[in-house]
Amino acid sequence: MTTVEKVIKVLSGLLIAILFLYIYLMWSKLPEKVPTHFNAAGQVDGWDGKSSIWMVPIIGLVLFVMLSILERFPHIFNYPFMVTKENAPKLYLEARRLLVILNLEIILFFALVSWGIVQAAFGHDSLSIWFIPVFLIVIFGTLGIVIYRLFRVR
Repeated sequence: MTTVEKVIKVLSGLLIAILFLYIYLMWSKLPEKVPTHFNAAGQVDGWDGKSSIWMVPIIGLVLFVMLSILERFPHIFNYPFMVTKENAPKLYLEARRLLVILNLEIILFFALVSWGIVQAAFGHDSLSIWFIPVFLIVIFGTLGIVIYRLFRVR
């Protein structure tokens, strides 16, 4: 792994830990019912018991672990062109970097969702109508940049 990848992995791990710590610290202050679903406008349209708030960091942790395992095997990925001995190191680096960056972006998404749930539980404004579109632009933008880089190094 490169230094940049290591730094991003550490940031992702810290963000997961902070997410669990945040929920733990807010737990006693949360009402018995917390938001569990937001509509496209970012307004709450589903509620459940406060223990359901743990699902967000747990799913984030599971995804973090799964992507961390998957990034160790870039040779099994399906590339859009022939992998040769000459281009394999660069392709594998780009593919691994993609997963590390996506992992951070997804964990950040889950952290923001958790913050939004807590804010909405207290009756404050939480997730903006722009939240999902911005998240999708970031994810697909990252994918687009890496796909472009993959075609450059092939």
